[in-house]
Amino acid sequence: MNMENQIIVLERLFSAPVAKVWRAITNKDEMKNWYFDLAEFKAEVGFKFQFTGGPSPEKQYLHLCEITEVIYEKKLTYSWRYDGYPGNSSVTFELFGQGNQTLLKLTHIGLNTFPKDNADFAVKNFEDGWNEIINTLLKNYLEKKDFQYSVVVKTTEKAVFESLTQRIPEWWTEDFEGASNHLNDKFTVRFGHTFKTMLVEEMTPNTKVVWRVVDSYIDIQEFKNKNEWNGTRIIWDILPANGDTKIVLTHIGLTPDVECFDVCEKGWVSFTESLSQFLTTKKGLPFTIGG
Repeated sequence: MNMENQIIVLERLFSAPVAKVWRAITNKDEMKNWYFDLAEFKAEVGFKFQFTGGPSPEKQYLHLCEITEVIYEKKLTYSWRYDGYPGNSSVTFELFGQGNQTLLKLTHIGLNTFPKDNADFAVKNFEDGWNEIINTLLKNYLEKKDFQYSVVVKTTEKAVFESLTQRIPEWWTEDFEGASNHLNDKFTVRFGHTFKTMLVEEMTPNTKVVWRVVDSYIDIQEFKNKNEWNGTRIIWDILPANGDTKIVLTHIGLTPDVECFDVCEKGWVSFTESLSQFLTTKKGLPFTIGG
């Protein structure tokens, strides 16, 4: 930290690709897992958001923020001030890719503009807060061993369960064979020459679906191991979320040290979003035969 100008600069290297870190700092559903639970957030210049936080449950401050700069997957800056108090500061997240890792640089400037007679605005408190947020909370979220992704959808738990058991071709891939709506059913999903064969290992109506991968092939020439999905498990948790439904996908065994991690991560994000779209509009974006 620069004590003279009261600037906080914090750097952290995460074992996660840039795309994953960017989502973590710009997607409100991911942000609430390590940052603050925001009502809405858009990585767009001019977007205003607010949240409440403070040193104790009894003493909370309303934070007022406005996004001032966005460079996709590289930089995010927003103003940071407090309702009812003078002063305004600026927070910047910068991302630097280093292979499958990402260096995040956080810079918080303008702390000297806040009231000096309020101990809660002491620079040491900001320093401790950011250290906890970046070095503990964000690190733990990003470096969870198994891939996980979640979406909140305006639909029912029953509709999600039916989509995961009876309507897979409408959001994942049209090239589907077998059955997926009973315990111990087997089905295969194909994406050209790439395929995955699943066994329905667990099924709790409207709550949970678990598939175990019994056979697979990833048709990417550069990959040395084209059967990395074999033996992995795919868990879909279906949870109530204030009138909506939260879908949490966890792929046990899909970890950052797996050769296909980057490709598979992007695939899961894309198809989970397709599932979300299917549930809200009745039209998903599945892989199409010959597409």
